[in-house]
Amino acid sequence: MKYDLIVVGGGPGGLMAAKTAAEDGLKVVLIERKKDLTKIHRACAQLFYTHKVTASPDSEAGKAHADGYIEPVSVELLADKCRFHFPGPGFSIDYDGSYTPCYHWIDLSPSKYIIHRHKPYDKIWALYYDKEVFLAGLLASVQKAGVEVLQETVAMGAEDTPDGVKVRIRGKSGERTLEASKAIAADGRESIIVDSLGLNNSRQVMTPPIKILAYEMEGVETNLPPFSFLWIAIPSLSPMNFGVGIAGENRVLSWVLTTSNLSATTIFDNFMKYPSFVPWFRNARIVKKTAAGSDVGLRTPIREPVAGNVVIVGDAGAPVETWIQGALACGYLAVKAIEKELNGQKGYQEYIDWWQRAFAFNDPHYWKVAAVFPLNQICTDEEVDYIYSLFEGRVGCAMGLIANNLDLIKKGRPELYEKLIKTGPPPAGS
Repeated sequence: MKYDLIVVGGGPGGLMAAKTAAEDGLKVVLIERKKDLTKIHRACAQLFYTHKVTASPDSEAGKAHADGYIEPVSVELLADKCRFHFPGPGFSIDYDGSYTPCYHWIDLSPSKYIIHRHKPYDKIWALYYDKEVFLAGLLASVQKAGVEVLQETVAMGAEDTPDGVKVRIRGKSGERTLEASKAIAADGRESIIVDSLGLNNSRQVMTPPIKILAYEMEGVETNLPPFSFLWIAIPSLSPMNFGVGIAGENRVLSWVLTTSNLSATTIFDNFMKYPSFVPWFRNARIVKKTAAGSDVGLRTPIREPVAGNVVIVGDAGAPVETWIQGALACGYLAVKAIEKELNGQKGYQEYIDWWQRAFAFNDPHYWKVAAVFPLNQICTDEEVDYIYSLFEGRVGCAMGLIANNLDLIKKGRPELYEKLIKTGPPPAGS
């Protein structure tokens, strides 16, 4: 059977692509390895960012957290649903599940010195949402549009041909090959399609393998404002920060990201026993445990996410998460590019140009910026406490405040200043 489009991957990007293409009249098949693509079995913060909180957008350190999708988005809160608006690509999509506004982003040191990324209650910077409900809504739209959905089916590789593309699949009935004019690879960071096309050969691996462990918990008592997101640096426990999302009294999502040889479970157990944080977890109960990670580590992005008749979408071509916003925008614009190509127009270059400007990780300086002052890898707990104490009560990203106030650290702790400038960008004016 000949299709107009094969979509590999049933996450937000793949579903958005299948929905858009089928609603525009293309004959589409969607391939997904999971039995139920709406179920989330991996660690996921389930945050929809409306404002990405950084220090100063004009400084290198200020861009350090802008690692994903950087085009503007907005959320319209209606009586019975939310509407996510994407003014750049030019579409909106509804979500009718539960949500909780997130008002605070807080950087926290080992002894709980607090830096607010923005003025408390100044604005909603994100929504906690139910990703399973969102995916279910997308799937319903996909099915209504007439997409053939093949779940419990693995895409084993793609082959670009003069007439289109072939995708080998394996399902309950065995192996077979699907043919189409075009295909979309939306099968995530460990994309089989991307690898089969040889697109990983020129990508540089930038980090060791990363492990992520997440606990959904009840009874955590932080004494911090509800509807907050906390980013906690404790060098003695982990080379990467701990995250704690407080989505109201009855839901706290806590997780650890690490490249350590220790298991993520051990690291998180040590976090719950760390003297400053023991009171948080005295009455805590784990409701759900999930994990994620990468056996390869973070790779540099695919610079041009088109290979013949295959278009790369979302995390399949990215070093880090494109976030749900980026995945949705990719799925939509990839289809619009494909439709132009099917009509004899130049759609691929438009998609490539958009990809290169819409994601911070495509900035040539991204890897330098993202590594600004890796405190967990170069400082002691006491040194992190000292640095955060200098800026407690100030507003901004911790990394940005450090970069913009190195002279303050030099005055009080010259040896720490020297340590910082050896690993971070040079001081301003040097």
